[in-house]
Amino acid sequence: MTLLNVFTSPIAGGAQTFLVIVCILIGLGAGITAIDTRSTFSKKKKADH
Repeated sequence: MTLLNVFTSPIAGGAQTFLVIVCILIGLGAGITAIDTRSTFSKKKKADH
């Protein structure tokens, strides 16, 4: 409920937008890291065979 309170609280619009952008960037970073890790492991498995 804390996140919900942050996004619905009457804070400055700039701060709210900043929080949304930070959350999106964290999500993108995690996704890119997961894709990179998967491709790295698949290359290692192909090299083993």
